[in-house]
Amino acid sequence: MSSAPGGERTRARRPVSLQPPDVFARRVRRLALWSTIVGVGLVVVGIASATYPPRDFYHDAFSGYDPPFAVVAGILLIVLAPRVRERQTVAWLFSLLAPALTCSAALASANPYSVGAAGASVAYVAALSPIRSGFYRGAPGRSGATELAVVVAGLLTLLFGTVGSLEIGGDFSPNVRGWAEALYFTVTTISTNGSTVAPITNGGRLFVVGLIFLGVGIFLSAVVVLFLPFLERRLSGLTARLERAQMQELEQHVLVCGASPEAVATARALRAAGARTVLVSPDSNAIELLRSEGFRTHLGDPSVEEDLRSVGIDRARAVVVAQASDAENLLTVITARALQPNLRIVAIASSDSSLPKLRRAGANEAVSVVSVAAQLMSRAALGEESPPGADRGARPG
Repeated sequence: MSSAPGGERTRARRPVSLQPPDVFARRVRRLALWSTIVGVGLVVVGIASATYPPRDFYHDAFSGYDPPFAVVAGILLIVLAPRVRERQTVAWLFSLLAPALTCSAALASANPYSVGAAGASVAYVAALSPIRSGFYRGAPGRSGATELAVVVAGLLTLLFGTVGSLEIGGDFSPNVRGWAEALYFTVTTISTNGSTVAPITNGGRLFVVGLIFLGVGIFLSAVVVLFLPFLERRLSGLTARLERAQMQELEQHVLVCGASPEAVATARALRAAGARTVLVSPDSNAIELLRSEGFRTHLGDPSVEEDLRSVGIDRARAVVVAQASDAENLLTVITARALQPNLRIVAIASSDSSLPKLRRAGANEAVSVVSVAAQLMSRAALGEESPPGADRGARPG
């Protein structure tokens, strides 16, 4: 404690000790490895406890219920290992379930196996606890909390079905005896494949109904959360490979850089003239709309060399640069000219002041949209013949 000038006492703060990033990263990797090792150990302990039941320290109604708790806690730690390595917050939060499960089993069914499993899981969480602030600060990339929650819910549903069916095994015909039969009954019930075991009491029927609802809910959640994103990634990869194959076959095509109204109008005019075109833009919504109209498109930045190479700029006939910003057009012209010194490049500018800059950057032609529109309007106002492509509309008789 120290006294402030005004007589108030202030509490002395402890200096915060920060670990170097490389030391922290190595410690996290070791903990991720230990998560896997402890998880495998808990699974082995659960299987051994079910196969060779040990003598309980005290016998009560809950004796012998430690195998499924240890197995579920072990699988949970194995699933958490990659999340721990990535320092995701959910890894620290869900890791607390492992000692909760194993300690509950140790209290209800105390034997050498259950006490050892509880000690191992508590020791792991105790080792993880000092660096939990590194998890709270977050880690790069997605958290994956929803996916992990679905996995944990599935494990807890499996635990509920296995323990519950063994507890009320006499309410089924034939009776459910042993962990193997309880696990088999739970899996077949959750998967709605049917089972030779049928409930013969109202309590057993209610238990089966609840287990089916939980199983179907978890299954549908897993489809939405786990399978659909996986399918989307696979389809996106397949679409990208097909797009690369199509681009490799293109020759003497025109690259239209941008998704502005000028770029789209230019692409339509080129298509009407029989020229093959490819539109390149970072705007995903515009790319999807143009793709639905039958245009060849590529989602990417036309000012990036890799994106221009992927659409075959080395085999292109010309490049039309028509983005919404003159600065972006200037950078795209510089990039395209550096890749292909002899390629014809036509750029569109929104202001007359950008025309000389685009020409100095390497554009063969630079067109001002405002100037062209002004010339067409003046010709229309004076009654002069408009150039091809201008819509003069219907004249009054």
